Amino acid sequence: MLYTVLKEMKEIIDKIIDIIKPVFEREHVHLVDIDLRGGGRSQVLSIYADTESGITLEQITQLNREISDQLDMHDVIPGAYRLDVSSPGVDRPLKFLWQYRKNINRFVQVNYLHNGKPKEITAKLKNVEESEIVLTSQKGDIMIPFSSIKKAKVKVMV
Repeated sequence: MLYTVLKEMKEIIDKIIDIIKPVFEREHVHLVDIDLRGGGRSQVLSIYADTESGITLEQITQLNREISDQLDMHDVIPGAYRLDVSSPGVDRPLKFLWQYRKNINRFVQVNYLHNGKPKEITAKLKNVEESEIVLTSQKGDIMIPFSSIKKAKVKVMV
């Protein structure tokens, strides 16, 4: 039963992505993540968008309007739902190369595998290459291949 529900939600999300992708391309904005949760009358569709230089409230408002129009036209989500378009915020994991580049010189928390063992480090993101990131810590520079990263997010240091 749970498998069927998850499969149906994935199919709906895939359809939503197909529908809204042209909106993102037209507005020159990246689709960072999408989440559909809840059920019945309390469904929430959260769409996270960003740009290399940071997304503005005006861009989010425009995306919200256009996405809402497209979803209403295609009627892909059964039942009532609330649409929430926002920036990813610092708590969202970094997924894409451009997100890492955007956060150079910020502290990041990275969970990764090193020699098959899980490791975690919080350090300043120094550089981003095509296949790895370079962090600067008190012990020097640390290179972590993207293929080893399990989760990374910006860490707000106070």
